[in-house]
Amino acid sequence: MTDLSPRRPLGAPGDRAAARRQLGRQRKAVIVTVVLVLLIAGGAATVAGLRNATLFFRNADEAIAARSELGDRRFRLQGRVVPASVAVDGGVTVFEVIHNCASVSVRHTVDPPDLFESPWIPVVLEGRWVAGDVVTVSGADTHFFASDNMLVKHTNEYEAANADRLDDPAAPPESFLDDCPFEVPRL
Repeated sequence: MTDLSPRRPLGAPGDRAAARRQLGRQRKAVIVTVVLVLLIAGGAATVAGLRNATLFFRNADEAIAARSELGDRRFRLQGRVVPASVAVDGGVTVFEVIHNCASVSVRHTVDPPDLFESPWIPVVLEGRWVAGDVVTVSGADTHFFASDNMLVKHTNEYEAANADRLDDPAAPPESFLDDCPFEVPRL
């Protein structure tokens, strides 16, 4: 007669059930870990998006009026670029933006977009106030705007494509500076 018994003893039936439970717990732990990682990543992306969305927008005149309230917090500044004020100083683009006869000196640390070259182009800049004496077309100021991100708005495409048909393409938009108590230099 041949011995057909296994060479190794088989585990008791309870051992197999315990192994299955252990495997089930390991799978659940992996699933919970993956879900937690996805939730944390989604939360981080949401916070980053909300932080960017809460960067509020001020026109140049509003930003000057709210300077003490804004402090050194980041915000978005909107205005039109004064063409005669644009200069490059050590890789930093220095210029002024104006809105409602209020002018802000800007030091932009990143290369501006190509459309920035258009006269009186509307821009939205992201940055913060920095203390420093500057002179703008509207007078002396105690702060400038340090910018590191610029969005340029397209203006009337007819003007850009047909500049030779206009009286003075470098002139400010019609009635833009009519109420200002100062003169803005021309190119």
